Amino acid sequence: MIHVPGYGPSTAKFVLCGEAPGADEESSGIPFSGKSGKIVDDCLAFAGVPRDQVYLTNVVKVRPPDNDIKRLHQIGYNISDFMPQFEEEIRQLNPNCILAIGNTALQALTGYTGIKKYRGSILKSYLGPKVVGTIHPASILHAEGEDKMLSWKDLTYIKWDFARAYEESKNSTFDPPHRNLIVCRSNLDLYRFLNRNSDRDAVSVDIETFRTIPICIGLAFSSEEAISIPLFNQLSFQNQSGMTRTDLLQCWKDVADVLANPRIKKIGQNFKFDERQLENCLDGRLFFGMKVNGFWFDTLLAFRTLYPELPGRLEFITSVLTKEPYYKEEGKGFNPKKDKLDRLLLYNAKDAAVTFEAHEEELKELRERKLEGFFFNRVMPLHPFYSRSESVGIRRDDFQQKFLLEKYKDQVKELQNELNTSCLPFTGDPNKILNVNSNGAKGDMPWLVFIALGFPPRKSTDEKTLGALMRNNCKDPIKKRILELILKIRKVRKTIGTYIEAEADYRGRLLTSVRIMLETGRTSTGILKTPITTHPMGWAMQTVTKHGDVGTDIRSMCIPDEGCVLVEPDLSGAEARVVAILARDERLIKIFRYNLDVHRITRAWMLNNAPDELLNKFYSEANHEACIALAEEINKILKGLINIEDRQIGKVFRHAGHYDMGKRVASINAQCSEWRAGQILERFHATNPNIRKVYHKEIQDALQKDRTLVNPFGRTRVFLDRWGDELFKEAYAQIPQSTVSDQTKSAAIRIERRLDYKIQILGESHDSFLAQVPIPLVDRMIRVTKEELEQPIDFKICTLSRGELIIPCEISLGDKNWELMKKIA
Repeated sequence: MIHVPGYGPSTAKFVLCGEAPGADEESSGIPFSGKSGKIVDDCLAFAGVPRDQVYLTNVVKVRPPDNDIKRLHQIGYNISDFMPQFEEEIRQLNPNCILAIGNTALQALTGYTGIKKYRGSILKSYLGPKVVGTIHPASILHAEGEDKMLSWKDLTYIKWDFARAYEESKNSTFDPPHRNLIVCRSNLDLYRFLNRNSDRDAVSVDIETFRTIPICIGLAFSSEEAISIPLFNQLSFQNQSGMTRTDLLQCWKDVADVLANPRIKKIGQNFKFDERQLENCLDGRLFFGMKVNGFWFDTLLAFRTLYPELPGRLEFITSVLTKEPYYKEEGKGFNPKKDKLDRLLLYNAKDAAVTFEAHEEELKELRERKLEGFFFNRVMPLHPFYSRSESVGIRRDDFQQKFLLEKYKDQVKELQNELNTSCLPFTGDPNKILNVNSNGAKGDMPWLVFIALGFPPRKSTDEKTLGALMRNNCKDPIKKRILELILKIRKVRKTIGTYIEAEADYRGRLLTSVRIMLETGRTSTGILKTPITTHPMGWAMQTVTKHGDVGTDIRSMCIPDEGCVLVEPDLSGAEARVVAILARDERLIKIFRYNLDVHRITRAWMLNNAPDELLNKFYSEANHEACIALAEEINKILKGLINIEDRQIGKVFRHAGHYDMGKRVASINAQCSEWRAGQILERFHATNPNIRKVYHKEIQDALQKDRTLVNPFGRTRVFLDRWGDELFKEAYAQIPQSTVSDQTKSAAIRIERRLDYKIQILGESHDSFLAQVPIPLVDRMIRVTKEELEQPIDFKICTLSRGELIIPCEISLGDKNWELMKKIA
C-alpha cells in the first residue's frame, strides 16, 4: 500500500484538495497525475496560475479499492483515520483558499455535503482558510459516483470555479455578501422600505407559494436590501407575531400598486410562474388579483441568451455570477404547519436580492458582448407571448375524447391477445398474459426477448433496444411481429395516458407548459406540474404529431371556441431552405424557388426512380415560365411515384443528411436497418455534395476560430462540448433551427399586435403555430400572417454570410377540429 503525500511549495496560498489518490497518483507519488491531472492542469491554466505555485493534496492519502472511497474499509481504513494528518497539513500550510474537489474534500473542510449544490460557493473552513467547492474535472472521463457529469460542457463552469478559488487565494479576507433582509412586521416597515427606494426605477420580484397560493412576496430595488411581505400573517390570539387586519390590507394594496405600476421595471427569475400565480392560482380557479405591469428583465432568459448550453436555474446563476453561497436549503420543504414563517420570509427576501444582483451582472455582460439589443428585442417579448399562450389552452371535445378512449382500449386488448397467441410456441403456457411494461431483471420482457426468443442479450428492453433488435437482428417474421406487438402496445398505452386521458383544466381546456429557451433558441412543451398546479395536468402540445393515425386522432379532440376557427400557418420546408442557401446549392435553391416537393425528390433519389431527365432539364432551363411548367410536371410524376409515408422517409433522410445525424439515428427515425440507412445517406451526400463540401466545412472552419455561431437575427451560441463529431452535429443544426424558430416566433408576436390581440395563439412548434381566430377576422389574419411570416431573412450578419431568403408560408384552416384542417393559402 503506497502512501501519496501532499505535493507543492509550503508557501503556497492556493491549495487543491481532492478525495484520494488514483492509480496514476499511486504510480507517480504526486496528487492529480495522469489523465485527470492533465484536465486539472488545463483548469489551472484557464485560471492563470502555474501548477508549481499550487499545493496539491488529498484528504485520504492511500488509494481505495477501484478508486471507490466507500470501499476504503476493505483495506483497513476509514476517512476519519486520515483527518488528524490532513488537519495538521492545512494548519501548517495556512493557505488563503482551498479548492475542494469533490464531495469528500468539501465535507472534510466545511462539514457541508452535496458538491453539486455547493460548488462555486465561497465558504469558510473550520480550519481557517476559505474554501471553494467544485466537481472533480476527471468525472468527465467516467460516469461513476456522485460527480457523474453529463458532458464536457460542464468543464466550462468547473474552470470558472478554479478561477474563483485562485482569485480568493490572493488574500485571506472572507467577505461574503452583506444584505439587509427585512421581514415585514407591519405596513410601516413596507412604507419605509418603499419610501427609501422611491427614486429607483427597477425592482426584482419573487414569490413563495403553498399549494400554488402566493403566501409572501419579496421585493428588492438593489442587491443590498430586500423585504419579504407575508400575505396571510394576520394577528390573532394564536398568532401574536402577525399583522393587524388593517396593516395586512394596506400591505396588499401597496404591493399591488408596485406590481401594477408600469413605470417601475420588474425583474424576475423564470417569471412566467410568479406572474401566473399572482393573477390566478389554485389551477386558475382562484382570482388572486395582483396584476403585474412593466415586466422588463428575466434572469433565466438573460442567462440562456448568454450561455445557451448551461443551466438557467437561479441557484446555478447565483453560483457563477455572484458570491452568495448556496442557500436554497433555507426555503426547501417549508410547511406552514410546522416551520416558523420567518425562515421562509428571509429566504424569499434573499431570493429577491440575489435576483437583482444576477440581473445587474447579466445586463453588464449582455452589453459587453453586444447582445443587449437582441435580448430586449427578440428574447424578452417571448415572455408575454408564451404567458398568453399558456393561459388560453385549447378546448377539448369531451365526446370525441371518450370515443377515442374506448377505441384505444379496444386496440390494447386486440394487440395483447395477438401477443399472447404469437408467444405461445415460445412460452408454452396458454394462460400466460405477458406484461409489456415488466422490464426488471426478473420481468416478463427480458425473459421473453433474451431467453424465450433468443435475441442477443442487452442491458434493457426499452423502445430503442427493441427497435434496434427488430431492424438489425431479426429475420424471423414471427419474432419480428412479436417485437412489433410489444412496441405497439406500449405506444397505444402511452397515447392513452399521455394524450387521451390528459387532464383538462376546470374550463375543459388542455393546457401546455412552455420552456422558452433551449440551446438553439427553440422551445419545448410539457405538462403542468407542481408548484405551477396542485397536481399534474395538461399535455406536451408540440409532441402531437401531424402525421399518422395517432396524431390525427389526438388532433380530432381539439376544437375551436364558438364563433372561432383554427388557423395553422406553416413555413414550407423551412430548415431545408436555410440549409440550401448556406450550402450555396443552386440546384436545391431552384427546387425550392419553384416549389418542387424536395422530400419526394429525396425519396425518389433513394429509390433510384427519380425523373432525372426532367430534373436535369429543369436545372438547366433559364426561362421562368418553362421552369414553372417543368416543376408542375415533375411534381405530378413524383406524387404518383411517392406516397405520403414514403415522402416522410425522404424528409427524415434529408434532415439526417443536413445535420450529419448518422446511420443509427436515421435508422431509428426511418424504421430501417442501420446498414440500409448508411447506404441511403451515402447516396444522399453523393447527390447533394455541397452539404458536406460547403455547409459542413464552413461551419467547422467558423468553429475553429472561437467556437461561436451567430444566426441572421443575432442569436449567438458558444459551443462548449468536446471537439469532435457530436459538437459538429449540434453546430450544423444551430443556424437552420434557430433561424426558423426566431422567424416564426417574432412573426407570431407581430401578428398578434397587428390584430390588436383579438386572436389567441394556442401553441407554437418551431416552424408553425396554431391560432384561434374569430370568424370575422379570418381574411385579415391570413393576409397579415403571409406578410409577417414571409418577411425576407437577411443573412448578412450570419456567421455564414449569405443573401436574403424568403420562406413561403402555407396556411390551413379548420372550423370543426384540429384534424380536419384544409389548406387555404
